[in-house]
Amino acid sequence: MAINKSYLIGYQEKQKVASAFASVGTKLPYELISEIKGNEVPFEFTIKKITVKNNKAIVTNDLSDIKDIWLDYQPNSLVWPLMSPKLKAIIENNLTVQDSIKWIKAKIYAKNEEKIYYIPMFTKELNVIDEKKTMYIPKTKQIIKPCFSLSKIKNYSIFHKPSIFWQITPNIYINEKIKKTIKKNKLTGINFEKICIS
Repeated sequence: MAINKSYLIGYQEKQKVASAFASVGTKLPYELISEIKGNEVPFEFTIKKITVKNNKAIVTNDLSDIKDIWLDYQPNSLVWPLMSPKLKAIIENNLTVQDSIKWIKAKIYAKNEEKIYYIPMFTKELNVIDEKKTMYIPKTKQIIKPCFSLSKIKNYSIFHKPSIFWQITPNIYINEKIKKTIKKNKLTGINFEKICIS
């Protein structure tokens, strides 16, 4: 395994996609992190269809023309990393002793069906950046394009970039071993993006 390969995971872009919407009245994502007590989010998600047409997103409850509404990496209104039990198991089976995450349960409903998904929540803020090669907004610590230090990430299988909201973040990075296992098992809804490592 090449330890110098890691990837940002994201959602596969499609013209029509099933997305999990948080309950009406749910607060903004960064406001919710402090409200998570125990191992479950205090609200539910409902699957709806998003259709992109003329650069506009149309949201409906009609899921009849969506082939697969239950994706392993489920798009959602909070842009949180909502993972199926299969994806959770792959990550769990590849965690190192240095990795520091806990799993938060989330209930998702669609077509009179309920499924439990999982959100990885980091319990330790990680120092993984090569500060000299990372691009910042001038005179700030706001990252435009991160570059990771191999010596800092080599002992992690899953990590995040520095951010005010690092506990639950859409910016999740995984190593080559996890990527290969995801692809071998043909998990759905996941896109991989190469990252800068020095």
